[in-house]
Amino acid sequence: MDDEIHIASIIVRHRPDAVASIDRLVAAMPGAEVATREAGRCIVLHEGEGTRDMLACIEAIQATRGVISASLVYHHAEARAALDDILQPAANEDDQR
Repeated sequence: MDDEIHIASIIVRHRPDAVASIDRLVAAMPGAEVATREAGRCIVLHEGEGTRDMLACIEAIQATRGVISASLVYHHAEARAALDDILQPAANEDDQR
């Protein structure tokens, strides 16, 4: 597919002193955000144009001082046009009677 959106979640394990650096990096990266955080780890969500964008995000996180690991835990690619489709709720059995 030529025009895709790639959605990924990345778990980042880090030292406590890396929080500010990770936050600065993610804030500067289009399509990225820190979804949740707890002691020593966070989950970064990334939405981009393709696999290269996603890999660049992971590599930048891994290169951040204090980051122990950055692991891809979810990746989904979808045609951009499909994301614009309006989904209809599934018919409920009770509604069919």
